[in-house]
Amino acid sequence: MVIFWISYFFLSFLISFAFYKLFTYQTLGFIFSIIIFGLLSGVWFIYPGSQELAPITSILFLENTIVESNGYLRLFRPFLISLFIGLFFGLSYVFLRKRLSFRKRED
Repeated sequence: MVIFWISYFFLSFLISFAFYKLFTYQTLGFIFSIIIFGLLSGVWFIYPGSQELAPITSILFLENTIVESNGYLRLFRPFLISLFIGLFFGLSYVFLRKRLSFRKRED
């Protein structure tokens, strides 16, 4: 099961990086790639009270197809958390990259 989750997060990173490379404007590509990464990498419980985790996108499809809906708001919280975590790592990468290139210019 661990191999599945590692490969899932790796593939979601590759997909979001591919979205980044699609755009000619780096800022727009960065924003869309973070949103895609947040949507793909977010995981939550399959239904309330369950111990099994699943990706948010599959739970959204499940919520749309069943008669008894548990609500979409329960999926909004983990999506926002994964969105902010991805934004934090992305902005820290950009900040460190600019800081290192600034140091090279000083030398």
